[in-house]
Amino acid sequence: MGVCCDKAINIPHHKENMAKPLTSDLIAPCGMNCGICKAYLSYSRGIPYKKGEVSHCTGCLVRNKNCAFIRRDCEKIRKKQIRFCYECADMPCGNLARIDEYYRARFGMSMVENQKMMRDKGMEEFLKSQAEKYRCPNCGDLVSVHDGKCYACGYQGAKPKGSNPKYRWKPYHKKPKPSQREKQP
Repeated sequence: MGVCCDKAINIPHHKENMAKPLTSDLIAPCGMNCGICKAYLSYSRGIPYKKGEVSHCTGCLVRNKNCAFIRRDCEKIRKKQIRFCYECADMPCGNLARIDEYYRARFGMSMVENQKMMRDKGMEEFLKSQAEKYRCPNCGDLVSVHDGKCYACGYQGAKPKGSNPKYRWKPYHKKPKPSQREKQP
């Protein structure tokens, strides 16, 4: 069984309904960070449930769901022999490869890459990188991997041209300030 990090990675915030810390219990066995899921963010930020529009979820592990796509077919996870897929010699299995392909195409996120980072750099580094990657440029809370929306302040990430706006968005990246030399003619 692998070692998990119990440290919480805090996200700066200014409102009470924002910035629940990212912790290892928000990371599903498949590598999904429930802390950036739109259902978890809407629930944890107090957005009212609205059938067909706003769903709520407390996270895979909290609900004891352990990733429906992986758990139902993975004996090692069902029997709690492993906590994460990266602890298995068969990683990525067919189920993880399928969900990874879907998330890469729709949301620009890879569960396999998440698994590798947790394995190679540790949980604390993984949580820090997720907090930075999905930080809202407006308020500092988290944006959803699914729709690029900050459920604390309403910020919406830009939609790429020519794509299905329901599923994709461009992550915010700070542009480096030009140096003094670059400004001069």
